[in-house]
Amino acid sequence: MDDLPSWFDNNLFQIVAAIVAAFLVLVVIRTTTELCDACADEELGAQNERSGGRNPDSRRDHLAEGTHYQVAECGPRVSQQSFDYDWVRGPHTWNAPMNNQSPINIDVRCLETNCFDTPLTWSLYDVMPLGIRLENNGHTLVLRAAFEGQTPSIYGADLLGRFHLWEITFRWSWFSSNGSEHSIDNRHSALEMQCLHTDADSQHCASSQGILVISYLFDLSEDNPFLDVLVQHLVAVQQAGQTVEIPPFPLTYLMPAFHNEFYSYHGSLTEPPCHRGAEWFIQPVTLAISERQLNEFRQLRDRRGGRIGKNARPVQPLEDRTVYMNQYSY
Repeated sequence: MDDLPSWFDNNLFQIVAAIVAAFLVLVVIRTTTELCDACADEELGAQNERSGGRNPDSRRDHLAEGTHYQVAECGPRVSQQSFDYDWVRGPHTWNAPMNNQSPINIDVRCLETNCFDTPLTWSLYDVMPLGIRLENNGHTLVLRAAFEGQTPSIYGADLLGRFHLWEITFRWSWFSSNGSEHSIDNRHSALEMQCLHTDADSQHCASSQGILVISYLFDLSEDNPFLDVLVQHLVAVQQAGQTVEIPPFPLTYLMPAFHNEFYSYHGSLTEPPCHRGAEWFIQPVTLAISERQLNEFRQLRDRRGGRIGKNARPVQPLEDRTVYMNQYSY
């Protein structure tokens, strides 16, 4: 019986040592995985640089070869690998400003009416682009279009100038009830399409000053034929870093013009570093998307190889900001 305490202590020590060793192994595996991901991203960047910014394995529409796609330099100025939407590098870990952030919940009972006598004017959105490129950047789908002359732009209402389209991105989730970033009366939509615009003086801005984001919400319904011109090509960009040229179509297919009764507020970009100063226009009339079309977005993969099951930042406090219902006085 005198040997029992010694036997117990020895076995307890071995159990604790095994737990510590297992923990260290997990740490080493995670660190190695992150290093491999970083190396893979560097190699992908080198391949893209050698191929002129294109994934050499992606399908291309050769009619669009040589077209120049403007990249929004007013977007996130941090590495795409430095943030995510999971529990390790998710929104709760982002080093973002504390106020005037996006997205928000829009309470329709607390809107302030804003009347303007200059119509909201949409210019060149119905013009056929020279080419359209889709990119899976590991967080979302990015659409950029190239034009022979001026890019589509929007002006009028209470805007202080003309804002030119730069790129379109999308937000979704595994669950159709919370795919969008913005919510209306605490209700999210299945998908949100955000169309980033910049004014002529902010093409190289270091913050979101001079930024207008026009947002469309999509609810589950029947197949949307206007959205299908995009969705049918998502199979070509399922892996992070892939790009593909697709047959061009007028952007009005995705962005139907609206002129009256839309929401607006002052907010921020919704990806790090979440710069403040962006003006948001949100169309309250939702567009249609089918479950089949939504599932095509869910097939896109992040840089770790997993499916992008959620890429929406949570709703941020409104605080003392005002959300407007904009009306045009004919």
